[in-house]
Amino acid sequence: MEHGVTLENMGVLDLTGKGYDLSGISLIRNIGLIVAPQSLADALLKIRQENIGMTIMLPDTKGKIKMFTGQLTLSGEVFANQTGSDDDILVISGQAVITSPIEQIGYHEIIVAGQLIAPQSSAAALANALTKMSGQIAYYQTDAPRLFMGNDKFSKDFFELIEDRMAMLLIGDFEFESDVDLPLIRQKISELIIIGSVKAPKALVPLLQLLATTKLGDITARDDAPVQSV
Repeated sequence: MEHGVTLENMGVLDLTGKGYDLSGISLIRNIGLIVAPQSLADALLKIRQENIGMTIMLPDTKGKIKMFTGQLTLSGEVFANQTGSDDDILVISGQAVITSPIEQIGYHEIIVAGQLIAPQSSAAALANALTKMSGQIAYYQTDAPRLFMGNDKFSKDFFELIEDRMAMLLIGDFEFESDVDLPLIRQKISELIIIGSVKAPKALVPLLQLLATTKLGDITARDDAPVQSV
């Protein structure tokens, strides 16, 4: 590479390729995540860096490095690494929701940078397998919560379509409309996992706080008319 090259404006800068040469890099800036092997640690320290979110240094391995980045939903079977080697390393960066129990761990190391949401039944397996963690892990108790990502509003009509009580995993910004009352929430929601923000009529807030087994964000009250309870 020519002297003075700048690496910039990337969500993830992956330097794990074999033989990656940093000698021509003078500046690294505006990077959400840098992933590099430990062998490049000294070279990285010599490069000027600006506005770097996080740097993960990976140990040397004979296996492969598998990376998942961004906003993801993954099956628990991903952790089994059935077609890989015991020397492989798994890196999860961003916001990942594990949608089923983790029955088997088939990686030498698991590294998480960001937020990981997983079944409570998998807590012990993850605790034993994680070698590096930068961020947060949240657990849900229900086997199969309903996942909502982004922005949405929930009305009385929506909840009346739900036949059984459900766990709601909310990632983003959400709102409970003013026609949703306390009896309906008690009847339809078994558990709340909140990663983000929820707005609701003031009378609903205490019950939503009670149902929130995990809350990485805010539950705030809207100035609505009182909601009738029973």
